[in-house]
Amino acid sequence: MKRPTDQQLRERLMQPGPRRQGQPVEAVTPPDQEMAVWVTLDMLKPYEHNPRQVQNPKYEEIKASIRAAGLKHKPPVTQRPGEKQYTICDGGNTRLQILRELYEETGDSHFHAFYALYRPWQSEVKMLTGHLSENDNRGQLLWIERAKGVVDAKVMYEEESSDTLSQRELVKRLAEDGYQVAQSHISKMLYTVEHLLPTLPNTLYSGLGRPQVEKLISYREACRLIWERCTEEVAPEGFAEAWHQTMAWFDDEGQTEMNWSIVVDRLCGMLSDDTGVHFNICELTLDNIVTYRKRRWDLEEHQAFEALDVELQQMRDPDAQPPSLYPPLPDSAADSSADSASKAQNPVPGSEPQVEQLPSPRTLGREAPADGERVESAELLRLREQVAALEREKKRLSESQSAVMPEFGEPVSEPGPVLMAAAAEEAVDWPEGAARTEVERGARLEGLTQSSWEESPGKRGYRHHLASELGVPSFDFEQLAPLAAPVLSGEITPPIADVWFIEGVEDEPRSLRIRIRELVQVIARWGGFGGSDVVVADDESIGFDLNPLPDSADRRSRIAWQALASLRGELNPEYPADATLWGALLGTHREEGDESAWDDSVLLRFFRLVRLIRRLREHLQGQQET
Repeated sequence: MKRPTDQQLRERLMQPGPRRQGQPVEAVTPPDQEMAVWVTLDMLKPYEHNPRQVQNPKYEEIKASIRAAGLKHKPPVTQRPGEKQYTICDGGNTRLQILRELYEETGDSHFHAFYALYRPWQSEVKMLTGHLSENDNRGQLLWIERAKGVVDAKVMYEEESSDTLSQRELVKRLAEDGYQVAQSHISKMLYTVEHLLPTLPNTLYSGLGRPQVEKLISYREACRLIWERCTEEVAPEGFAEAWHQTMAWFDDEGQTEMNWSIVVDRLCGMLSDDTGVHFNICELTLDNIVTYRKRRWDLEEHQAFEALDVELQQMRDPDAQPPSLYPPLPDSAADSSADSASKAQNPVPGSEPQVEQLPSPRTLGREAPADGERVESAELLRLREQVAALEREKKRLSESQSAVMPEFGEPVSEPGPVLMAAAAEEAVDWPEGAARTEVERGARLEGLTQSSWEESPGKRGYRHHLASELGVPSFDFEQLAPLAAPVLSGEITPPIADVWFIEGVEDEPRSLRIRIRELVQVIARWGGFGGSDVVVADDESIGFDLNPLPDSADRRSRIAWQALASLRGELNPEYPADATLWGALLGTHREEGDESAWDDSVLLRFFRLVRLIRRLREHLQGQQET
């Protein structure tokens, strides 16, 4: 091959090179793995959807640490496709803000340029859940911040899948992305953002906690149920506006707890004004719904709406039931007390003098009491009459004894009339063991009270009113405490004012089955299987039935199950079934290290359970005979 000349080489070198076929690269492709990158403040930006809306409570503490020792924890960053700047991911917005403040204050380059931890881009929802998890672990997020973040994540998940997510699926997706949240909280979070945030934004972002939010949700749902019950009085769609107008007055900055007494009064006033139902009926029904739902009772089965239904029926058809006044008018009580006083002071001529007797405590306990002030006045009137009679008798006896003094050595004749004090005490039908003085009464009441039980005056008054309308006896715990063997305990069962006596309003099969199931749940909770599917309702027999226990049940659960099964006559041969079972439960027999005895509250409720089952059996036998 002939060698090119110098001129040819010169010409070839002067020819233009190859042309570029692709487009120029403006930015380097981001890395596909985690690594440290050198960044400046200009290259970073905070996360736009950061769930933390208020300042981190540890803000000043973190700032002081960075000022003194520098940035110890590198903020994690990522880069969205097509963006030039890095975005903070998995927490770090607080540190970025502090670095900018420190650089403006000091001008130190250590706060302007530093190493950051780069993480490859995944998705928007991954970034959101990362911030939720990191902020919740490093600094306590507010309830509304967590709720708002979960709702935003749900929206992103649904946009990705183009389908609606259930709460169970949402919990699963959040857990897969690194954020753990209980499923029981999900519904409350969604409810908070949908119904409470538009009405109480300042209060929620001031730090209203989960217990307060749960209580607010329970009151809103109770008001909604009452509103929807009044179908002829209000439109269902008007509740949201009425709720908003009422509760917006309670939206204050810096408020972390609600004044519940005022809240309940305003809510009852709103329901009364819009539906026309009496305020006390609204308060009673609202308290029933909140209490029964907290105990997981069925509202219809436990007649939570009974007072409201009666009021609505009276409003819609006033002629259906004649109106009755409760408590009775004062004139009738005053006339009766005046008549009794006149009869005591002016006895009928020729009749034997009779000592006015106090009513039997048992009889007094079973009568429907009238208004508290009027009962006290009548009682004081009778006591004053007795005291006056005793004073007159004492004065007459002293005058007769001083007028005729016996001579020395003569036998002293006994006075003819017997003291009224002795007659009055014998006339009182005090049962054996009853408290006779106020001190004994207070000591007996305190000794029988295991824990508090709250019953509103409206609910107590309506209970007595209902008993008087039905013509059946009713009583209160305070009345029968000095007389019987009751027990007051703030569990899910009402106070037992008498182990044996059954109120007339409950002396029918349906109510007896409800009370039986309540008492069975007490023993089931003692055995560790209360509230589960072991105890099931039975509306045909004695009110309850039992499913088998799981294989992992301990001895305490087995003997509790066997005790309940014995009431049905269906023992399990694999569980303890010998006579020592009852000795262990009743506390008369105890093995070393064995804690199988019922305490007093469970034992008394078992006695009450036996009484109710026996009474229910009498009703069932009567139905079979008829």
